[in-house]
Amino acid sequence: MHDLSRHPFFETWTDPQTGAVSYILKERIAPIQQVFYFTNPGFSPDGEYLWFTACFPPCPRRFPAYVTLDPANPVIKWFPQGEWGSVPMVARDSSGIYFMSRQYLCFMDPAGEVKIIGSIPDDYIKKRFLFRSATHLSLSADGEWFLLDGKVGNVFFVALMHARTGEFKLLNEFPYNHNHALFSPVDPKLFLYPTDWAYDPITGKRWEMIFRLWLMDTDQTVYRHLCPDLWEHHSSLSGHEWWSKDGMVCFVEYHKGVYEVDPATGERTHVWKRPVCHAHCNSDRTLFCCDQTPYCWHPDDPLQVIFYNRTTGQEKCIVSAMPPPPDPAFNYSTYHTDPHPQFSPDDTMIGYMTTVRGMIDVAVTPVEQFK
Repeated sequence: MHDLSRHPFFETWTDPQTGAVSYILKERIAPIQQVFYFTNPGFSPDGEYLWFTACFPPCPRRFPAYVTLDPANPVIKWFPQGEWGSVPMVARDSSGIYFMSRQYLCFMDPAGEVKIIGSIPDDYIKKRFLFRSATHLSLSADGEWFLLDGKVGNVFFVALMHARTGEFKLLNEFPYNHNHALFSPVDPKLFLYPTDWAYDPITGKRWEMIFRLWLMDTDQTVYRHLCPDLWEHHSSLSGHEWWSKDGMVCFVEYHKGVYEVDPATGERTHVWKRPVCHAHCNSDRTLFCCDQTPYCWHPDDPLQVIFYNRTTGQEKCIVSAMPPPPDPAFNYSTYHTDPHPQFSPDDTMIGYMTTVRGMIDVAVTPVEQFK
């Protein structure tokens, strides 16, 4: 991990209640700068780049950007040619990012060179409106296929696109909203395929989900509830799921905390017992982070970003009281302004969005200080 206290583009910030130290990206190339969605951390595996999202209100589009983390080589860039409709995925070899732009699967390197790998075929789209091609990109454990979970016209579809050839394979279609699809990191055929609420594009009526957590496979022989006892809005209020590095499914129950589930046996463990919104874990599931709760931004119940050591039971605020976003133009529905804390691939850093400087900023906190 690079020493960000010496980085000219970062400012040291210390939480006044807990003393936790973070480094906030003060060099600005856009009015909104925030980390990627937590399932797709923006840290490159080699620790040299932090990719993030740049937005320019009132334009609703999102653009990729990065800052180099080496204090001796400070570079920050954003790329209008990389406008994306799905959360990008940093390449496993740190060579760039993959993203969906409309129906196109693209790869872009740090120099900004874009290569179109493949496309959802026109004869599948058939002149229909493509609402979404993917929620956040996910690559199979063997590195062969990207997983697409989209909406075109009045159907929701799940499909594969080959990582090198761009071959498109439609797996299935549904009349209700599946999204947030994620490949297992250990089984190249298995993936999470959660359901979600949605609004009818004609009537505006909201469709609620019944069971959030579903498993599916690329052979189309598996399609089942992961936790069939969790009936949304009845016995459960769950969401924000991810895979741990060793192939466990982790998810949040908003009022109860973080759970992990063995997808093979269904055995479920209540790991972190507290109200939680988004959460993430390190590689061996001993350390966790979360935000609570960006859906409120209430002055009497300030938003917090929290660290948790599962082994010791230690809980400590990274940010004890985060103020609401500073400008109504930076609204939640357009720019998804949540902290979304996330561990770096090497588990040395946690990245998150912060507003403590009066802007929407990228922040990084070293994990070592909490151990």
